[in-house]
Amino acid sequence: GVAAGHATKSKKIGFVAAKPIPQVVQNINSFLLGARSVDPAITCQVIFTGEWSLAVKEAEATNALVDQGADVIPCHVDSPKVVVETAAGRGAFVCGYHANQSPLAPEKYLTGAEWNWGNVYSKFVKQAQDGEPLGNFVRGGIKDGFVKMSPLGPGVSEKARTQFEATLAEIKTGKFSVFKGPLKDNKGNEVVGAGKAYAEDAIELESMAYLVEGVIGSTS
Repeated sequence: GVAAGHATKSKKIGFVAAKPIPQVVQNINSFLLGARSVDPAITCQVIFTGEWSLAVKEAEATNALVDQGADVIPCHVDSPKVVVETAAGRGAFVCGYHANQSPLAPEKYLTGAEWNWGNVYSKFVKQAQDGEPLGNFVRGGIKDGFVKMSPLGPGVSEKARTQFEATLAEIKTGKFSVFKGPLKDNKGNEVVGAGKAYAEDAIELESMAYLVEGVIGSTS
């Protein structure tokens, strides 16, 4: 979101998402909040395809968002390939998901969120070897090494890189809160009160059903 906030010229981000479940909604909201930490005037139009992997709908959604003026397109779908290639082909910057998609759009790839499975499963194997019980419900983020960021692309300015790296460093301390009050949803309701902040692993975020102020779209 920070990298996107610096890259956008139209102040319009387009987000291609599969389904409006809490984990996807969190990604949309936190992406826009990151962008708005650069410029509070930035908005994010979201299109839910209704499917985890459906190339035609993903391409249509991407093209529709670019047609509406979005010049940065992130996504949360099972296979970001179609979104990344379609958006870059239309001249928009892109942010990937799951793995590093920069080879698909070398000049337009800003960065992306990657699952760091090698680290996660190595820990599980070590626990099993040591005879330790494996957790039934295991969660983790950047601080825990469950998630990592793709390398920054050539479209990321020096100013953007500085803020990106500072934010990433703060996230790694475990003390960074994306969702903190006062915060309203896109219907004008207060969803996080003043003085309240949720840590990255706060269980309350697992039931998120709202889109924050500045996101154009609906979860229903």
